[in-house]
Amino acid sequence: MLNHVQDLGFRSGEFTVEPLPDAETGRVLAILAARHGTETDAVLVPDGREAELRGELAEAAPGLSALATAIRDRLETSHSGVLIRRAHLGRHDLDTRRRLLYALAVGMGAPTATDRIDRKVVWDIKLRPELVRSGAASTFSEHADEAGFHTDTQYFPNPERYMLLYFAKAAACGGGRSSLRDARCVRAALTGSDEGRWALDLLSRTALPFRIPATFTRTGSRDAVEVTFATVFGDRPLIRFRTDTLRRGLAARPEHDTPDVRRALAILQAELDNPARRLETFLESDSLLAMNNHEALHGRGAFADPERHALRVRIDDGAPQDSASQDQAR
Repeated sequence: MLNHVQDLGFRSGEFTVEPLPDAETGRVLAILAARHGTETDAVLVPDGREAELRGELAEAAPGLSALATAIRDRLETSHSGVLIRRAHLGRHDLDTRRRLLYALAVGMGAPTATDRIDRKVVWDIKLRPELVRSGAASTFSEHADEAGFHTDTQYFPNPERYMLLYFAKAAACGGGRSSLRDARCVRAALTGSDEGRWALDLLSRTALPFRIPATFTRTGSRDAVEVTFATVFGDRPLIRFRTDTLRRGLAARPEHDTPDVRRALAILQAELDNPARRLETFLESDSLLAMNNHEALHGRGAFADPERHALRVRIDDGAPQDSASQDQAR
């Protein structure tokens, strides 16, 4: 079960969990093997039967099911970020950790395919030197540079509600520190000044183009130009934001790149950059960070260790979201 240790501020909390009993682990792996095969390189993909799988896992692994429910409940009430510094998965091989992370995600909702070609659910966040050298690294998960505050899949009409980030291997150099900001805190800070209220109003009623990174376009081509129009602030999601996809979206649809839009985004960015209103921490190997992707912005510092490796799963809760539209051009 999920045990609260301390609040870290900004609606983030630190928690502990007990190791999953070996018997439950074995039953989980058997269920997933029956559905996805036993090969270590088997790709876990959505099959449309997640509700059925959730029921099977709840019966076979009540401890894991209870943990998933507890994390989801926290992310819907008191916290936008749940940090577990030791997930007790490190004793397993990497393939087993992928499967247990996937099973945990199924307990929270419907894990989604990260990309449209391979449709992988568990995505590797690690340096891909070949993409960096060729200039084809289009997401934060493919390079070692700093990643500014953002929400995930802000470039899709319906961003997933939850996200799990598991650190299989932390950066030995000490880099790649994780940062969190809570959208409720951001909005409250903006309402404290005239210019902040003006920016919040504009960014709540003006749909802007977010360009979809090449990795996640319909064809995967670097030449594809696809954007999603949505407001930065809304009800559900409370916020969607990423500087580079907005910048590239505005470049692709320059008629939306107005002085007022630039000013409002600059005001928001200045608030996000305020070091007094952010949580920053180093996540060790075997730590797990769960986030409400509709309410928490996350980022990371640059790192030098090419072996740094995290696993990410995004999870849809199936609830209706604010309207957004996607278009494409060649």
